[in-house]
Amino acid sequence: METKNKVILATFDPTKINWKFKVKQSNRRMKLYIKMTKAETSQWEELRKAAKPPEMTDDEFAKILFYRGIDTFMSQMTDMINNMPADEKEKMYAEAGIEVPEDAKEPTREELAALGNMDSETSTKEEDA
Repeated sequence: METKNKVILATFDPTKINWKFKVKQSNRRMKLYIKMTKAETSQWEELRKAAKPPEMTDDEFAKILFYRGIDTFMSQMTDMINNMPADEKEKMYAEAGIEVPEDAKEPTREELAALGNMDSETSTKEEDA
């Protein structure tokens, strides 16, 4: 029987994170500062060494992680809302002041990607004509 080595880059419990965030916002820009403990900083360094390509800057790597985190969070929220009972969903929309038609359905990423490919194929065919 073959054994597999499992590598764990970093683990943490989100409820125990004591990071201090500072956000500065203007009309066009936002800066996010994160103050970490020595242990958290060493975890960041290990993750950066293991996963960041050499041609990428630390800033670009942090942005990618940040946006992928937002994307994952939004996907989880969308799944949660889509799987919510209808009466609970109506209550949530009412509390938020949002009126959503019954037949309204957000397209999935796959549907959006397919539409994007069809649009580009259609525009290419129109340009060729």
